[in-house]
Amino acid sequence: MFRAWFGVVPSTLSTIQTTMRTPLLVLSFATISIAQAQPPNDQCSAVTPFDLSIGSTVTRTGTRTGATTTNDGVPTSILMNTPNVATVWESFTTTECSNVTVLYCGTSGAATTMWNFLTTTCPADERIFFSYANFGILCPNGQFGIQWFNLPAGTYYLPIYCTAAGGNYEVELSAVACIPGPVNDNCAGATPLAVNTTCVPVDGSVENGTFSFPAEECNGATGDPNDDVWFSFVATGTTHTITVDGLDGDLDITVELFGDDCGTAAPIACADATLDGGVETIEAEGLQVGGTYYFRVFHYYSSFAIEPEFTVCVTGDTGTGLRDTEGSSISIFPTSTDGPVTIAGVVGGTTYRVFDRTGRMVAMGTMKGDRHVLDLSADPSGVYLIDVTVPSGRSERVSVVRH
Repeated sequence: MFRAWFGVVPSTLSTIQTTMRTPLLVLSFATISIAQAQPPNDQCSAVTPFDLSIGSTVTRTGTRTGATTTNDGVPTSILMNTPNVATVWESFTTTECSNVTVLYCGTSGAATTMWNFLTTTCPADERIFFSYANFGILCPNGQFGIQWFNLPAGTYYLPIYCTAAGGNYEVELSAVACIPGPVNDNCAGATPLAVNTTCVPVDGSVENGTFSFPAEECNGATGDPNDDVWFSFVATGTTHTITVDGLDGDLDITVELFGDDCGTAAPIACADATLDGGVETIEAEGLQVGGTYYFRVFHYYSSFAIEPEFTVCVTGDTGTGLRDTEGSSISIFPTSTDGPVTIAGVVGGTTYRVFDRTGRMVAMGTMKGDRHVLDLSADPSGVYLIDVTVPSGRSERVSVVRH
């Protein structure tokens, strides 16, 4: 699997997004011969970050004449290895999730090439690529404009592209609050899913999702979870399959599965085997019956998907075919309900217990006949675990979604 960004001549640059994953800079061609004194912000270590609060706009000016590559990046960085190109720096700090816009409208010259990423390290190592970039739209005069959405609070370094021509630059930075995320934006608000024997697709979307925490490497690549959304399920068996379908759009899905710690530990499993619009699958094994598991879905790129929709389902053994030593076949249905759940095929003395997603027992009882109806209509929507124990001592647990 290979993903790359291709450089293009500035006059032809539009919104940039491809299905390949190694971002490169937006290139123009020039030669450089630097002999002048270095600008005071030639090295990122010499730059003092300024505050970029929500609702603020800050204009910075400086010179690119005499810029060098000294200490700009790690030895393998594109900042150190792009022929005839150097860098000067600006830096800003945000204190909350921000959508940041950077405009070079005031820089002289038409369609001036600029770097298309931010970094949080100095010298630069990791790069945060743009959510949107264009010549002549954000800046109507033809200059370069670039945006990053859902940037977590922190300090960022903005590299400014320099060639032998040097010259002054003017850059305007502004920040607005991130758009509030969906109800399942965070692990604590994960959408509960029922486990079914066949895939029952549930609609999902990463639109307006916000960053939770960094992703781990998966299948040799590490995506940017700046738009992750969360789901959960209660295991009804030791093996379950999570299927996420990108619906043939431009959503490049990555999936990470966690235990009940909501991501404080490394993922149990992950999936990132396809490109835009593909189907990702996790075959999770060794699960604990009755345990709650969480997984997140996000678009691989820092740029957002134009088509953020997907479907998701969890399949596996639902445990509704328990047969006790006396030959009774127990059924629990439906597993998706607006209230009533029937336990059938039991014998007198069978007990039941109902737990909510936090593990709190919300109901219990003993059945006298071969059928019993549980009414969950007074309980909040969510996933419930129904534990049924027959007189022989065998126990079965089944997850049910209360709508």
